[in-house]
Amino acid sequence: MTTRAADQLFARNPGEVWDTTFRQGEAGACLRTNSQAAFTHATDTLYAYEQTGPSFARWQIDLLVDGGPAYEEVEGFADAPTVEIGPRLMAAVLARPGGHAYWVEALHSLIVTDTQQSTVTVRCAKEEAARHWAARLPRQAITAQLLENGAIYAHTAAFSRGGRGVVIAGHRGHGKTTTLLSCLHRLGADYVTNDRLLLRTEDEGRLAGYVWPARLRAGIGTLSALPHLADLVPAEQRAVPAEQRWSSRPKVPIEPWDFARLLSGDGRVLGSVSPALLVFPQLNRERTTVSVEQVERAEARAELLRTRLFMTDPGRGPSSHINHWLWPAPDPAATDRNLGRVVDSLAELPCYRIHAGGDPAALADAVADLLDTGPEVHG
Repeated sequence: MTTRAADQLFARNPGEVWDTTFRQGEAGACLRTNSQAAFTHATDTLYAYEQTGPSFARWQIDLLVDGGPAYEEVEGFADAPTVEIGPRLMAAVLARPGGHAYWVEALHSLIVTDTQQSTVTVRCAKEEAARHWAARLPRQAITAQLLENGAIYAHTAAFSRGGRGVVIAGHRGHGKTTTLLSCLHRLGADYVTNDRLLLRTEDEGRLAGYVWPARLRAGIGTLSALPHLADLVPAEQRAVPAEQRWSSRPKVPIEPWDFARLLSGDGRVLGSVSPALLVFPQLNRERTTVSVEQVERAEARAELLRTRLFMTDPGRGPSSHINHWLWPAPDPAATDRNLGRVVDSLAELPCYRIHAGGDPAALADAVADLLDTGPEVHG
């Protein structure tokens, strides 16, 4: 479906239209929609992107609430192959000139891509469906462009203090979120991400991290240990015994528009970071002291490669976070080359393993010491 065809769809549904262009690095995606709720959801959720108002971008995404397609427009999908496009969400897909068409019956949405025109047109029956797509599609478009230009997914948390980025890496349950939230509050640091970072080497080998914007999820053990966030624990989980809180599920979501609660002092929310320190937290709630050990370059490099920047967990396999259903992922050989470059750059950073207990202040102070002077306590 061309931009002209999309213009005709908007013309048949008169009313106010909202649009803006999201940018990150050299990547860009323009969103146009007749749903104010969907537009607000996108601009609030995609906090890490620069928003420049209506302007040219690599991809144009038109999101229309118009009652959805008629039966005859989707009857051809009855025998079409299906693909998974999200948790418990499937789409029937058909090839078409210049791209593909996706019918998502659960959300009564028709998505049509045109690679020649660089357009994505989405027609939804209800505003709830438009909200579902509003942030996801621009984010996938921008991510695809960054991956095409050398970026690699990393399952990390990150913050910045005084312009120096700290990458907090490790598998689930090792203490990334606890380390991040402790440092934000104790050190007045800037928030970058809690879950995912797009890393790549740029000019002269400089390492850059771009945020994959999303909500933050924190366990009730972490929140209970931080007095300024303890009230975020849902009422039904406040009676969980202290010794069970660290393993309690589900985690509590904190939306981007509430990130100010995580900060202290002059702390800000950033969309990118220049990594200067790599930390592997190892939290054990029974510990009463903090110890720090330096991780040698070869060991750090081996661990980062083995886990593909912690996107592959030996116990769970590859992360389900990677799901390029609308834009294809880069060639595996190119991905491996980019991974090697990023890992080499990360391994050049000072890297430390931090063994700590449940005291957020002691944990944050250990990270501050690494940033300022290097470790005082060696494990």
